[in-house]
Amino acid sequence: MSLFFVASTFTFALSTDSPDGWNEIFPHATSIGKKESSPPVWPVYQVGNLVGYLFHSQDVVALPAFSGEPVDMLIGLDLEGKLAGVLVVQHQEPIFLHGFGEQPLFDFVSQYAGLSVLDSIKVGKASNSSHVVIDGITKATVSVVVINETVLLSSLTIARKTLDGFATNGVADVSKIYEPLDFKALENGNYVGTLALSNTQLAQVFDDDDVVDELELTNNVNQSAIVDLRFAYLNSPMIGKNLLGDDYELLMQRLQEGEHAIGVWSYGAYHHVDEDFIPASIPDRLSIFQNDVPIEIRDVNFYDLYEGKKDAHNGAGALNIYRIKSQSGFDPGSPWTLSLTVGYGNNPWLDQVSAVFPIDYQLPESLYSYPELDNNNTPLPLWLELWQNRSSEIAILTVSLLILTCLFIYQHQLSRRFKLFHRVRWLFLIYTVVFIGWYAQGQLSVVNIFPILHAIFKGFNIQTYLMDPIIFILWSYVFISLFLVGRGLFCGWLCPFGALQEMVGWLAKKWRIRQLKITYSLHKKLQLVKYGVLIFLLGLSLYANVMAEVMAEVEPFKTTFTLMFVRTWPFVIYALVILGLGLYINKFYCRYLCPLGAGLSLLGRFHPIKWLSRRKECGSPCTLCHHKCDIKAITPSGSIDYNECVQCFECIAYYNNDSLCPPQKQEKKRLEKFKLPTNQVEIKCLT
Repeated sequence: MSLFFVASTFTFALSTDSPDGWNEIFPHATSIGKKESSPPVWPVYQVGNLVGYLFHSQDVVALPAFSGEPVDMLIGLDLEGKLAGVLVVQHQEPIFLHGFGEQPLFDFVSQYAGLSVLDSIKVGKASNSSHVVIDGITKATVSVVVINETVLLSSLTIARKTLDGFATNGVADVSKIYEPLDFKALENGNYVGTLALSNTQLAQVFDDDDVVDELELTNNVNQSAIVDLRFAYLNSPMIGKNLLGDDYELLMQRLQEGEHAIGVWSYGAYHHVDEDFIPASIPDRLSIFQNDVPIEIRDVNFYDLYEGKKDAHNGAGALNIYRIKSQSGFDPGSPWTLSLTVGYGNNPWLDQVSAVFPIDYQLPESLYSYPELDNNNTPLPLWLELWQNRSSEIAILTVSLLILTCLFIYQHQLSRRFKLFHRVRWLFLIYTVVFIGWYAQGQLSVVNIFPILHAIFKGFNIQTYLMDPIIFILWSYVFISLFLVGRGLFCGWLCPFGALQEMVGWLAKKWRIRQLKITYSLHKKLQLVKYGVLIFLLGLSLYANVMAEVMAEVEPFKTTFTLMFVRTWPFVIYALVILGLGLYINKFYCRYLCPLGAGLSLLGRFHPIKWLSRRKECGSPCTLCHHKCDIKAITPSGSIDYNECVQCFECIAYYNNDSLCPPQKQEKKRLEKFKLPTNQVEIKCLT
């Protein structure tokens, strides 16, 4: 019969829609059952015995990762609440699909095998020793943090629905209030429980008038109560401190976080432990139940350890203190029952005769409270945790954006000091490349626009954007600036690749590399290429988002900053070629290929603030700024094409210096000829 059962279950497993890789997670399992609906799990068996469950994480929680889509994983959970293994089923994380490759992702999730769903698992450095730490993946912080959260939330949810001992209704917080009370007052206030059994009561229960003789009591039996037991919950200062005095603090230090202490005293002839009781062990005569679930208790051997008194303070008799482990699920605010077993007949040839006497206990309401689930015990949202972890980067970025805002507001005052202006600009460009680009991974990309476009059709989820605080802050700042001053604030100051191209252009001037001449008409036609690239990528993303992310490799940003050129050679060569072209055509990529720049140009086309001043002589007869503009955003007529301008302020640095601007120089010479004051020169020029 059993052989038939094993064979049938194995055959049955082969015929079901079992998930791929299930036998990799449970290598010793012999069969897998049908997928259940609530909860959505596959039961896994070994020779007919249930050994665990399998489930898809996306069936339980669906947290959006860096790509805006959740990472689906096949997770195995054994009957003890340990993770048997985790396999990645589906994901769209670009850093693994088109960057590192998927092996680092597979290696990351392999770390979960053997960990418990009750472990506090953190990625990277833990804040304290209570955390179980697993290694993260550099430059994929958002992805791995979301994956970790997905594994923990989905596994704990399934454990609570399928495994014994994992359901929870919350645990009460014990009050720290205290006022001095004697033992009698503690009894009258129901702080101490009592179990008293007389000779008559025992005789009725055992149906034996000689039961006291059978119990072979060595203590004084000439008292009204054979059993006279007191017990109490000691974690509460109102109880524990009044009973133990100064020893209360020692006991609390001895207990681990989440553990509980129960004190038991016996005055009667029948003690709550027998003479053969071994200290620090589990008592034979006592047991505790809560919600019909047994709670293990173990002697602390407290007074032997601290060489204190065996008699408790404040009038209580000899006592034992028992520990309840934090994993037991014991709730001090819920009713619980202490049971004493009274028995005799230890001779192995005779039957054991015993009876169990339960007594209920409820901690007074004034000594505990349940925390507000929506406030104190609710974990931080994942995005907020990510923001806290990057607080120093956020602070640096915020300060730099404030500085940049001031630079734009006071651009005319700064540009009058020609050398200082260039020093400030180059310092900011270096900061943009090193900190924003390489350190904080803040290079914006056309890929970041895809979720915004998809939100029009699929709905908007702000958490998708909050997952990366640096990207979110930059996008927010850039988005606002687009409608005020146009694309130039980002393209000329905050784009790491744009700043890197400007450095390449500086090298070309330093090395005296002759620039390729492109006619203005051809230049205007080539500018349209980046708009075509943008339209193609956005359209493709609506139908094949993964393919659109592949085609978005037209941006060399990931190779340059995310992977720092540690990548397969075609991507590295492409990035180097783009940078190399910048030696011969200043900012070649920005001018003609960048889809992100094209998108920002379209969004910021109608900005109201145009701070770059012009004179009537600009364009005719003076064409200095037209020739000095490295990206040809100043037309031959002298007007500024703000759709292409990166607002480097080079033109206003000439505009505000009478030793550099030809109309200024001529006007200055003319006025000096008539020996007019220099302040009139300024008035004349500005008007």
